[in-house]
Amino acid sequence: MTSNTRLLQLGCATAFALFALVPDHAQAGGSATAPAMYNVEEVVVQPIHFGDPKIAKTCSLSQDEIGAVVLKTLRDNGVPANSSLEAKPPVQGLARINLVTDIFSLNSQGLDCTSWISLTAETHNSVHVPPVDLARNVAVVYWHEGSMLASGQVIHDRLVDETITKLARHLADQYKADQPAAVSDK
Repeated sequence: MTSNTRLLQLGCATAFALFALVPDHAQAGGSATAPAMYNVEEVVVQPIHFGDPKIAKTCSLSQDEIGAVVLKTLRDNGVPANSSLEAKPPVQGLARINLVTDIFSLNSQGLDCTSWISLTAETHNSVHVPPVDLARNVAVVYWHEGSMLASGQVIHDRLVDETITKLARHLADQYKADQPAAVSDK
């Protein structure tokens, strides 16, 4: 091992130890950390992604129906949500995140359906990470939750809608909890 490598390792270990000792409120330029969805002003609901569209169709799952359920649930629960078709172009200074719905289904002998359903609130960003000054594309996940369900093929679409509604409510609850406290007029 060269002396430069040992110096680099020692420097990294020292920096890590010092960073770990600094309280959270003193990091990031002296500002406190904010909740993940703090001051997010728009949630853009992306088109529903099926792992296998043919199996999803066999299980009576519809992108349009599921997308409408997600959007309605978020709006009914106070989240400023728009479909990707309704969303305006991004604006500098406007905090917005994308909501990605993934559904991966299996159809067992044409009788039963099993689906993994997940919602992910995320953004994709370009950042520069030293020591190489090159832009890197990263995904930042603000919230993620999923659920698996199995049912007969005939009722699977209804159960998926119920599960999507539950997950979207959980996201809405977290969104509301992450917002700044309302300032009351005195």
